[in-house]
Parts: sequence; C-alpha cells; structure tokens
Amino acid sequence: MKRKFYTGLSLFLLLVLVITVAVKEYGAITPGGRDEVALIYLEGEIVSDSMPGSPIFGGALVSSVDIVEKMEKARKDGNIKAVILRVNSPGGSAAASQELYNEVVRVVKEKPVVVSMGDVCASGGYYTSSPASYILANPSTLTGSIGVISQFTNMSALMDKIGVSNLTLKSGAYKDVGSPYRPMTDAEKAMMQKMLDEVYAQFINDVAAGRKMKPEQVRKLAEGMVYNGSEAVKLKLVDGVGGLEEAKAKARQLAKLPEDAKVVVFETKRSMFDIFSLFGSRYSGGPFQSSLSLDYREPSALQILASRMLLCDIGGGR
Repeated sequence: MKRKFYTGLSLFLLLVLVITVAVKEYGAITPGGRDEVALIYLEGEIVSDSMPGSPIFGGALVSSVDIVEKMEKARKDGNIKAVILRVNSPGGSAAASQELYNEVVRVVKEKPVVVSMGDVCASGGYYTSSPASYILANPSTLTGSIGVISQFTNMSALMDKIGVSNLTLKSGAYKDVGSPYRPMTDAEKAMMQKMLDEVYAQFINDVAAGRKMKPEQVRKLAEGMVYNGSEAVKLKLVDGVGGLEEAKAKARQLAKLPEDAKVVVFETKRSMFDIFSLFGSRYSGGPFQSSLSLDYREPSALQILASRMLLCDIGGGR
C-alpha cells in the first residue's frame, strides 16, 4: 500500500514539474499561434524589487523587473505583433518607473504598444505609459500627477519628551541625511532639493519625448495636478477615451491584424510558498523588513532615501 502511495506521489510531483516547465515561458498555458497581441498587467505601486509581494496590510506592489521581463519576451516573440499594457498604478519608485519607460520605448520601436488605463494611472504609472504608441483612458480614470516628492519624518521632539536618545556614528557629514532622529540641516535640504529637481526635469523631458510635446507644454501640466481621462485627452496627455476592449481593438488595428486576432495574457504564476509574502513584502527600501529568521535589521539612511525618492502619487505615500 505504501509503495503505491509513494509511486502515486512521485507521478504527481513529476506532473507538477512538467506543468511548471510548460508555463515558465509565459507564465500561463496558451495555445501557440500566429499574429497575437500580448496583454500585460501593471497593477500596484511600482518598485524595483524582483519579488515585491503584496502584504495583507498594505497596497499591492508591482515589480519593474517582472514587467520588463514580460515586455522583453513580447518584443522578441515573433508571434506577438502588438502589446497592450494595462496600467492601474498610483506611481512609485522613480528609478523603477524609468526602467519601465525605457522598456516601453524599446518595444515601440519594433511593434505597437497600447496603454489601457484603469482606475488610476498617475505619476510613475503615467511616466511608464507616456511613450506608448497610443494611450486610452476611461472617462473617470485618474491620471497625471506629474511631479516628484520626498518626505521625511523628524521624531526628535517626541524622543526628547519621552526620554529616548540616539547615538549615530558616521564617516561623513551627509551619511545619515534623512534620519528621523534629528532635524535636517540647510545643506542637506539643498542637496535633496537639487536631486528632486534633477529627477523632475528627467520626468518632464521623458514625458515630452514620449508624447511628442515640448517640455514647456508638459511643465505647465506638471505641478502634481490630477486629471480625469476626458480632461487628459484635451490636454494631449492621453490619445482617446476607452476601456480594455477598445485597447484590444486599437492594438489589432495598429498591428494590421484581423478583428479576431488572439489576445494572450502574460501573467506570473506564483508558487504555494508565495503565501508568505502576504505577511510582508520584500521591498528592500521599506522601514520594516521580515524574513524567515525573524531578525530585524534597521535600514540604512541610504535605503530610507531610496525608498522615499518616489515619484509623487495621489494616494499618499508609504
């Protein structure tokens, strides 16, 4: 009896292995064919971790590494004639958003990319979308929010009140910039403002290049304002009004495909062990980190800075 059980278990594990290998290429079992459209979902706050997770007590996170890999597969696949990027994101990391922007630019050079905006496509989400061949938004989609923000908390007064002190040993004057244990100096504020201004200029220039607008035109719209889809069309930030089905039709049209050309969803399959990510993300820049060893390591000032150098979003920061 035990022998039959172990034989059956072995066959089951072998079957799981075969299925895993079969879906590895695209993350889903899809019949092969010619002249298809790839559909890639970008949903959540944009981070640069390869496996960011989706904690129960926080919002969803999306990995720029994961999306870039999917876009690259779609670009190199001869069967894929166009790509639909479904974006539902309030923004996120500046560097991660730039990675996504650059990948969209690469794909557009070879095949059409149509962006379909969901509830929110703002800040880094809009940054990512701007170089697409065509952008569609629903009338009530919230988009825009072009700008950069970096926020810091100073808890020194509270610590003095409750009698808690902090000792910091450092090798340079700026090594603990952004520390919550003391006020920021004027020199540190100037340094941070210079960094923000540079990222802001990159944001404006990239959007201008993607939308084929002049930087001065984008700058007038880049004060952090949020627009609905209908208004964004008038401001030339979006090309048209429509949902996912309209995006599919537009992608087929741009790729000169028949109306019934298949749309293939590129999705990432998770293993049973990914349930642990529900209890905390692996987001390296966050102030709280969890691991199986349950040891807590306080993030460095550089990690805090990286996590807070976010393209501003409309829903509040981390």
